[in-house]
Amino acid sequence: MKAKSLSVFFLLFCMVLITSCTSKAQEKPPDKSIFKDTMVEMTWEEVKKEAEKGSVVLFPIAVVEEHGPHMDLSPDIYETYHGCKLMKQSLEKKGISTVIAPPYYWGINQSTGQFPGSFTVKPETFKAVLSDSIECLKRWGFTKVFCSNLHGDPVHRATLDSAINEIRTNLGIDVYNVDALNVKVQNPPAFPSSWPGKYNPDYHAGADETSMMLSCYPDKVNTELAKKLKPQSAFEPLGYVGDPANFSKGKGGEILNVLSERGALAIEAFLKQQKK
Repeated sequence: MKAKSLSVFFLLFCMVLITSCTSKAQEKPPDKSIFKDTMVEMTWEEVKKEAEKGSVVLFPIAVVEEHGPHMDLSPDIYETYHGCKLMKQSLEKKGISTVIAPPYYWGINQSTGQFPGSFTVKPETFKAVLSDSIECLKRWGFTKVFCSNLHGDPVHRATLDSAINEIRTNLGIDVYNVDALNVKVQNPPAFPSSWPGKYNPDYHAGADETSMMLSCYPDKVNTELAKKLKPQSAFEPLGYVGDPANFSKGKGGEILNVLSERGALAIEAFLKQQKK
């Protein structure tokens, strides 16, 4: 009897082990390629067809920048890229054909430039590379480009707006900053309410941004370390402004969804306004 019981136990153990291994094998880690679903994964003929049918271009604008001790240098790139994918999905549902350009991430980091890892370029370099990239889009036949930027550095934002105005004038192509579209949007989705104990200010690698990254790329956030971080209201000493410990994965997803849908609605309203 004892031998039989051991055999049954061993059989059950093996079944549990196999089930566990199969389950883990089926779990797909998030695809971290910032080129997935962008022009980079298209052939030149497919790009040509998109231009010929009048697809609008979403151009993710980001930076490589420190994001505290609990995240790597990538959040701005991934959040902006992910937001453009959500915008594309929404625009396609509205009947607006859309393609995503390769993410641009050589931006300006004056606010966090003192931290290792925060790459920054001169304003003239930023403008030149962006202009050359959009000139390529024009040469291929695209006529409307919408830049999407989530990086908050004041010099970066001002340089982007200046660059867009200059490119529109010099190249004669319709290029705009999604955030600066002068349109009225009917019934835009509301931002999620602030959660209990929310610390202010919170604008860099704090609760909001940690939550956003956690919602789409969870393995890029060191949650155990984040829980130990104390709120701080300036970049020094640890490279974040806010309260990373108060993250909420659900709220992060809501924030990204609302930002993306507002952008899609603004683009839709702008295109309708242009047709009048």
